[in-house]
Amino acid sequence: MIVSNNRSNAFLIPILLIGLLTIIGTITLLILVDDAANPFKDMYLMPWVIMVGFVLSLPSLYLFYKKKFDFFHPLVFAAWSYFIPAFFLGGLILASGLSKPYFLAFIEDEQYNLPLTLVYVAIGYICLTIGFYLPISKKAANKISARLPVWNWKSEQVLFPALMLLLMGLINTIMAFILGILGFQRADEIGAFDGLIFLLTLFWLEASFLLWLAIFRTKTLNINHYLIIGLLFWFALTKSAYQGNRGSLFQIFILISCAFIYSRRPITFRHKVYGAVLLVAAVVGGMIYGTTFRNVKQTEATVSMAEYTENILTTFDQVAEQDLGSTFEQGLTAMAERIEAVSTLGVVVSNYEKLEPYEESYGLDHNIYKDSVTFFVPRPLWQDKPIASEPRKYSDLYFNFAESSFGITPIGDLLRNFGPYGIVFGMLFLGIVIRFIYTTLIENQEFSYWRTTLYYMLLTAISYEGFFGTIIPYLIKVAFIVMIGILIVWFLMSRTRSAASKMNYQLKTVN
Repeated sequence: MIVSNNRSNAFLIPILLIGLLTIIGTITLLILVDDAANPFKDMYLMPWVIMVGFVLSLPSLYLFYKKKFDFFHPLVFAAWSYFIPAFFLGGLILASGLSKPYFLAFIEDEQYNLPLTLVYVAIGYICLTIGFYLPISKKAANKISARLPVWNWKSEQVLFPALMLLLMGLINTIMAFILGILGFQRADEIGAFDGLIFLLTLFWLEASFLLWLAIFRTKTLNINHYLIIGLLFWFALTKSAYQGNRGSLFQIFILISCAFIYSRRPITFRHKVYGAVLLVAAVVGGMIYGTTFRNVKQTEATVSMAEYTENILTTFDQVAEQDLGSTFEQGLTAMAERIEAVSTLGVVVSNYEKLEPYEESYGLDHNIYKDSVTFFVPRPLWQDKPIASEPRKYSDLYFNFAESSFGITPIGDLLRNFGPYGIVFGMLFLGIVIRFIYTTLIENQEFSYWRTTLYYMLLTAISYEGFFGTIIPYLIKVAFIVMIGILIVWFLMSRTRSAASKMNYQLKTVN
């Protein structure tokens, strides 16, 4: 974990953090906005943007002061991986005029609804924090954690079983691409087993995390470790290329950095510098590649693997042929447009009451309740099971464009379903859930391969950009699949140990 060494310096952090975020946002705007002399055209937003930035930084500052700061603490991770880019930097981008999406026209009285949107974000994050610190989940988690096994695996024992799990994930991932479940494509119909195939692709992610943990916990690496590192990078970059999205490299960065931190290796200043550089490179590089790939492929139509691969090669050719300056500018512009979420949530804030009568015809009404109840029934048993939290239908209703998926956030989904009070109670509940996960698997725990892996998979399974209604059902599904993967690793490890013991016994008998 990364902690503060001087508690007295903690009082300087609010000023430094807000100042740093402001400087980063301002420099980006000065680079990209033509009218650099007066970049902030909607100054009425600035007090609300700064307020949101301060609120989002408070839990991190508290943890820093208590010497418990951790980049992958649930509250800290939610802040730096989504809320700060989307609503603080996104607010700066919107206020600058750099982001002027067409759907701003759907927001009635921008000077009222956009600040109200930022207030809802602040309330939501505050309630998430309060829910996290309520004692109810911590007490329950401590009791459960004390009864869970630790399974003190050795690093060399993990490698072979994790590689076998990686192979299983690879096979399912290839199948998912062929069926149009993964990548920048969309299957015409949802198959009965598509959901299961998608979940089984998580074996790849789970195995990759296990292998990185084992590598980082190994003091002296040998040729086998370097081969595994090369294999992991090759598979990860290949999958990212086929995913065709802007965040795939960022996801690789999160996986490796989380494994490094929770391997409990000492973290030096050099590691922090390298991490910051790699983070920027992953975000900008992913934006450049993802944007270019989507321009090349143009539609989400399902195509053959040969044609899909040809699109990837064409994308690399176009990126290589572009001028470095224009490529960098393109990446920053795409990043600015992608991370800004104030306007999209503002559309929901402005229109959720007016559009409520039409939600039933789109199948969106009461989606949180519907998804919470129906997810227990597997699709093979209920092939016509409705999808209540459908991004395309939501995009069609709120943005008049069904060919893309616009972010809604749990805050927007709770607002649609229950009004402003829904944000309070829903985010409180989510805070309780993430505290339960964190305390059960990580907080004050000795190192455990399986607990750390399960925690990473659950932490990254929570989407703060999507529907609230899908969070709990997806967490349960991910936990189930990950535990199957852990049991596979445990079984293979037991078989390997048994075979090794038998061989040693036979050798001793012969001697």
